[in-house]
Amino acid sequence: MRRYALLAAILLTACSPQPKREAWAVVVSIAPDANPKWNPNEVMITARTPEGAFGSKRVPIARLGCRVGDTVHGSARGLALTLDERACERR
Repeated sequence: MRRYALLAAILLTACSPQPKREAWAVVVSIAPDANPKWNPNEVMITARTPEGAFGSKRVPIARLGCRVGDTVHGSARGLALTLDERACERR
C-alpha cells in the first residue's frame, strides 16, 4: 500500500503547476516551418536551455538577427520555453 501512495505522490508532484522563470537558451536550429500553411518569408527558430526546456517561434527572414549557437532570452515553465517577442529579431 505504501508503494502506491508514494507513486501517487510522485505523479501529483510531476503534474502540479510549476512557476514561470526567466531563462536563457541557445538557438539549436533555424529552419523553414514544417506546417504546410507556413509563410515562406518566415523561418522557425528553436532554442533549448541547459536544463532541457525548449521552445520555438517564427521570425520573418528579413528581420532574422541570430544564428545557431546564439543565446536568446525567454521564460520557462517546466520544460516549456517561450521565447521573448523580439528574440532573434533585428530591431
